[in-house]
Amino acid sequence: MNEVTIDCVVFGYDNGSLKVLLSRENKGVGAKWRLISGIVKDVKNADAATLKLLNEFGNFENVSLKQLTEAAGSNSQTLCYFTIINIEEYRVKFGVVDLYQRWFKATEIPDLIHDHNLILDYSLCQLETCVRESPFSFNLLPRKFTISELMNLYKGILRIETDKESFRRAFLKKKVLVPLKEKKETVSEKEDQLYKFNAAFYEKSGLDHFILDF
Repeated sequence: MNEVTIDCVVFGYDNGSLKVLLSRENKGVGAKWRLISGIVKDVKNADAATLKLLNEFGNFENVSLKQLTEAAGSNSQTLCYFTIINIEEYRVKFGVVDLYQRWFKATEIPDLIHDHNLILDYSLCQLETCVRESPFSFNLLPRKFTISELMNLYKGILRIETDKESFRRAFLKKKVLVPLKEKKETVSEKEDQLYKFNAAFYEKSGLDHFILDF
């Protein structure tokens, strides 16, 4: 059976900033960075193998993987995935034998090996589509959140500029937020309204109702 190469883009949301986990072999200054990659021998268990690969770099047992492409080569296949995590909730192992790992801002990615820059660019487009067309990103927030926290998440991933009031109106029109009676005290000692995701309404309304146009 042909070997299968796994390339996985690991996005990390970090307090308003979108980052990417890269690794490289410990071969000096000239060594190029790469996506999280590995080789498996059984394509039927590629998803499980990808999770096993990710867990060599941190606690990624419960992440949601999305497959990008499947490209067959003469002697091998390449499967590409992406996932996104909240960096605060996952512990990444730094200093694994013969490897370096580092979070890079998505806007400051170096020249990567092979076609990894292209894979990353395509993954970013797919991530933005998921965020615009589904409640995919709510998993990166606490169960109760403020409009500011939600806005920072969308601004960080979609790289958009918007003011808080316009953003709040856009989301409230979708009816996917439930205002709570609780408030969160901020650093400025003002209290912000807390919300939660209206999963029941979303499931009834269908995917098209969620599409965001900002």
